[in-house]
Amino acid sequence: MKTFLHSLLALMVLTIVSCATGKNALEKGNYETALDRAINRLQSNPDNKKSQDVLIEGYRLASNYHMDYIRMLAVNNDPNKWEATYYQYKQLNSYYRQIQRCPACLSLVMPKSYVSEESDAARKAADYQIELGNNALATNTIEGGRRAFKHFNFALNFDRNVPNIDSLLTDARNMGTIRVLIEPIPIHSRSLELTNEYFENRVIEYLDRFSQGRFVQFFTVDEAEQIDLQPDQIVSMQFDDFVLGQTLIESNTKEIKRDSVVVGQFTDDKGVKHDVYNTVKAELTINRKTLSSQGVMNFEIRDAYTNRILTNRKLPNQDVWVHEWASFNGDSRALTRDEIEMSKLKELPPPPPQTLFIGFVDRIYDQIIGSISNFYRDSEI
Repeated sequence: MKTFLHSLLALMVLTIVSCATGKNALEKGNYETALDRAINRLQSNPDNKKSQDVLIEGYRLASNYHMDYIRMLAVNNDPNKWEATYYQYKQLNSYYRQIQRCPACLSLVMPKSYVSEESDAARKAADYQIELGNNALATNTIEGGRRAFKHFNFALNFDRNVPNIDSLLTDARNMGTIRVLIEPIPIHSRSLELTNEYFENRVIEYLDRFSQGRFVQFFTVDEAEQIDLQPDQIVSMQFDDFVLGQTLIESNTKEIKRDSVVVGQFTDDKGVKHDVYNTVKAELTINRKTLSSQGVMNFEIRDAYTNRILTNRKLPNQDVWVHEWASFNGDSRALTRDEIEMSKLKELPPPPPQTLFIGFVDRIYDQIIGSISNFYRDSEI
């Protein structure tokens, strides 16, 4: 019974608050909220007097407000007025549809439809955006192409059937896109035979993904030659003297003790067996072999027409190959599990230079894609 009373009280409070909220919204000039609240209430309670009053007065005030705004826009010479006019009619038609779905509301107000007016304003708003886009295209510049693309795309908010819109968007995107040539990446090393195919492939794969949804497109030399491309910008990357250091081996020997280790058993005079504990010792030698590889990546973007350098960075980095193994003398029970496993390992020779080079370029890769992403960060469509 108590639960039922609580539920009933909550329902009564919700009803009162909902109606009051509609009235308060109306008094504040928030017609959309006021009508939405009133219509929802009347759909569930057609005889609610407060909601009836809010609906009648709210629809009258809202209609007058939007129509006054439309009349004011009509005498304005700014072509942007059609966008604002469209949204005013759209809101009036939203009221119309809501009231049409509420039988109790239709007995209180006579909503008016402005479908043809909304459609006409939408067409004129779209036409104006197309006009702005064509004017931007006429500049025949990258920035003009990007402005045109935005205007053409915005026109679709008003009219999804703009004639030749796909062609217009394609022309605008092509004009607004920077075409970037990625030059082959040479390696300068005084003594090593290396290939950077792995690094080049990773960079190209990233750039293909990065260019999606952007006003920038990247081409390899082969791709550029196939379409006789004139690039706008050129990206140059060059490994400057990748070198390997001397192999270094360090050994560290230490004595290890472990207390309370069971080393045997004895039987007392009653025949009971007991563990014998003692301290065990071992001498552990840990060997560490290291080989460092280092180099510098020269990264540059320049204008393809003037050869002016747009950005230039030197990206130094180092990668260290490490191998550890161990040996011991004494009682193995003094060692940890990891130390025992390490003692099973043998000394290994360093990897070949190409493997070390790949480890080095993996570190450089993040710096390269970070530099490219930052330079073209404003190219998003």
